[in-house]
Amino acid sequence: MITIDPVTAVLSVVLFGAFTVPFIYHFQKNKKKDNLLVQNLKDAINAIGGNLDQFESWRHKYAIGLDTQKKVLVYHQEGEIGATFCIPLSEIKKVTVIKKTRELGESKKSVLEQLGLEIHYVSPTKKSSLVEFYNEEFFSDLMGETLLVEKWAELIRTNL
Repeated sequence: MITIDPVTAVLSVVLFGAFTVPFIYHFQKNKKKDNLLVQNLKDAINAIGGNLDQFESWRHKYAIGLDTQKKVLVYHQEGEIGATFCIPLSEIKKVTVIKKTRELGESKKSVLEQLGLEIHYVSPTKKSSLVEFYNEEFFSDLMGETLLVEKWAELIRTNL
């Protein structure tokens, strides 16, 4: 049988705790950010008497939701350029996926700068809006945003 002296056992527990505490802290902090993001989204839809049927948040920065009963799209973005808006689907003419790219050096490799939904309105006087899903200024890589933007474009189109 293997015996472990008490000093080694205590030292192992302390080192294990010191290693795991930052991960637990980071997880809890991100969970709070996500909860606040979703709460801001719900507050925006509740302000107009709606109820979120479907919603999604990503990157601890963006959230989008849909009230299929009242036919309202709600979007919230955290940060310096933070925005929250509700758009009745009756005001939307069409939705297109926008991918802004730029070419890198002589290799002509294209890099995605921005990804989002462009919302075109029924009213010709109203300028189209961009619902941002990814911006190169804030993130260096994609984490499923291309699939997410396609999913929400289709979801909005089916509810128009």
